[in-house]
This record gives sequence, C-alpha cells and structure tokens, in this order.
Amino acid sequence: MIVQLSTERLPLADESVDLVFSDPPYVGDQIHTYRWLANEAARVLRPGRFVAAMCGGNRLNEIMRWFDDAGLQFWWLYQLGLMGQGTGIVWRHGNRNVPISTRTKHVLVYSRGYALSRTATVGLYWAGGADKRWHHWGQDIDSHRYYIDCLSAPGDLVLDPMCGGGTTAEACQILGRRFICGDIYAPTLAVASRRLRSVTPGFEDCPLFEAVG
Repeated sequence: MIVQLSTERLPLADESVDLVFSDPPYVGDQIHTYRWLANEAARVLRPGRFVAAMCGGNRLNEIMRWFDDAGLQFWWLYQLGLMGQGTGIVWRHGNRNVPISTRTKHVLVYSRGYALSRTATVGLYWAGGADKRWHHWGQDIDSHRYYIDCLSAPGDLVLDPMCGGGTTAEACQILGRRFICGDIYAPTLAVASRRLRSVTPGFEDCPLFEAVG
C-alpha cells in the first residue's frame, strides 16, 4: 500500500508492524527525522521486531542516542558498500563538505526488545550502487531486498514512512511482504505507484545470493 503520510503520529496501531525499514534524509536540519522515526518505531513495532535505518557516518552518535532514548535495543551497525560510486561520497555538514570520502554507508538496526534475524547476516554487503531513476536520493533495490529478507519473513508487514521513489515497496512486492510505504510529497508517491505497476512478485527477480564458482 502506498499512502501519503504526515510527519505527525502515524495512523497505525501500537504493536502492529513487523519491520520498519527506511532511508531518511540525513543532511542539514533534516537529521531530526531519525528522532521521529525512532519514537514511532518504538510504538508501532511488535515485540521482537526490527527497525533498520540507512544513515551516514556524520552525526551517527546523535542518531544512535535518539534510538537509545526511544527505548529500543541496539542490534548491529551494518556497512553497505557502494559500488559504482566513482571516488565515493563526500558527506556534507551544513553548507560545508566533511573532508572524508567513503564508499560505504551505514544500516543502523535496532529492535524492540530481544530479537533474532530470520537468517544469518553479513556485516558488509556490497550493493549495486545508487539508483536515481525514481528519486534523487534513491538507493539500489539489491540492498533493500537483502536487509528486508533477513530481518522479516514472508507475509510480514513492513513500514517505510519515508519511501521516496518506492524502493522498499518494490523489494517487499518481490519478497512477498505486505507493506505500507508513505511520504509527505504527493508527486513522489505518484512515481512510486507507477514504479510498482511494473513489478511482478517473485523471488527469481532478485536472488538473495549470487552463485559463486
């Protein structure tokens, strides 16, 4: 389901979601979206379920403190390798570049109480690189598919309240997860909805691991 959401309390019941997976904006004054995400995840997640948020290394300490303050339990800080990104990403702090060039970003995972992932996970996952066809901050489908598959089960309900161009929704449709994906911008949601109409559900569209040898 693709819906338009505000930045207020989500119209979802407490303990109604199996996984929260999102890539919030983490530039400038938009960093506060992580605090909102942490508080809403702590409310809507079922016990023993995960919230995963993509983020940069800059101001990671603030983001983790917000998740701690929300009463969530730290699970792991994964590394997402960004292939095909040239020399890497230079993070910005306000109007200035941070003098660190990197080809990785973080996937910060917390849980509501004790939790176990559905499968074993790798600490560093090499993805295919950003996909800007649907949104100017868009990420590749492979990384979304991987983490959603590891942190949830078929039939689970996945929430992405900042879905952008709909990468989470596409991954869920492929994987057989129910989903609620929203954004505050109607034009963005129109793009995500159009994208989903071309997606055929089925695991064969995006294998979890490629054969080696």
